[in-house]
Amino acid sequence: MLRLKDGKPVESRPGEFNQYDYLPIGVSVVISPWNFALAIMAGTTVAPVVTGNTVLLKPSSNTPVVSYKFMEVLEEAGLPKGVVNWIPGSSADIGDFLVEHKDVELISFTGSKRVGTDIMQWAAQIQDGQYHMKRVIAEMGGKDTIVVDDEANLDTATDAIIHSAFGFSGQKCSACSRVIAVEGIYDELVKRVAARTEQLTVGDASDYHNFMGPVIDQKSLDKIKDYIEIGKEEGRLVIGGHTEETVGNFVHPTVFADLAHDSRVMQEEIFGPLVGFAKAQDFDQAIEFANATEYGLTGAVISNNRMKLEQARRDFKVGNLYFNRGCTGAVVGYQPFGGFKMSGTDSKAGGPDYLVLHMQGRTVSEHL
Repeated sequence: MLRLKDGKPVESRPGEFNQYDYLPIGVSVVISPWNFALAIMAGTTVAPVVTGNTVLLKPSSNTPVVSYKFMEVLEEAGLPKGVVNWIPGSSADIGDFLVEHKDVELISFTGSKRVGTDIMQWAAQIQDGQYHMKRVIAEMGGKDTIVVDDEANLDTATDAIIHSAFGFSGQKCSACSRVIAVEGIYDELVKRVAARTEQLTVGDASDYHNFMGPVIDQKSLDKIKDYIEIGKEEGRLVIGGHTEETVGNFVHPTVFADLAHDSRVMQEEIFGPLVGFAKAQDFDQAIEFANATEYGLTGAVISNNRMKLEQARRDFKVGNLYFNRGCTGAVVGYQPFGGFKMSGTDSKAGGPDYLVLHMQGRTVSEHL
């Protein structure tokens, strides 16, 4: 913001001085998700604040306490009252009211594709007394693919898949839920991933010896269980496929193989510890299959062939693309984050263009 506060240089000419600067956009509604309950909520709240806007913060009804503690931090830091306003509650009860209100000028949303697209439609409807077009920043999830070439280091590929698919119990919009492997290494890769998956421990997340904790709630558990049954019909269950529900919503890491790239398990966002494998004849087809989804958030390519990596750089249509590592773990300032297609408006959170989305550019021209 210190770099943006004085605007950007534009040309002036004899007898005329021109200035380009930024103004706050106005009242901003921030609707944050339950996963990354601090990071996403705090980032999407502070961005409109530092650009001069007021905020209505509507946290996920699953994780309101984290945002309440964040509000205490803001007050302790001296933020004036009324700049950020904490309004917890059910999205079904208050979400529509906030999005449609005539005084709201910006909506920053992180969540599902269904809700995000609904918000885009609601925001486009002009209300009585509304004299502006609402701006929407939306991050709406993904169906993220790791492509494994037949010239890949399979140890690197296995590590990337395990941590990207099962870290945080697969509850990341960037989680690997699809693997497209070239047929020459397909069977060996599935074997290696299965062996590593078998070693993962599931249990109380406060015990750091456990690799995975539970999923967020019963609704999520039921959805994942439904997709496990779909996977059994569409492909081959390699490992996992069962739950433990006596003490929590625990889903064991699950791997399906021999899926068609356009099957439901390979196309629909599941948001849990389930990954599917599909086979490609060659690298060209692998990239084709990787792109054959409505989402475009993250992706990774594992290959030791520089020409193939450059081919993926050109042709793999995702907002965050990683080479020879997993497809999760973007760090602010290092990997600005946001996706293409139905993954959202490509806001690139944490990047050089992000704050500008919360402001309006203005030109002032003075005749001298």
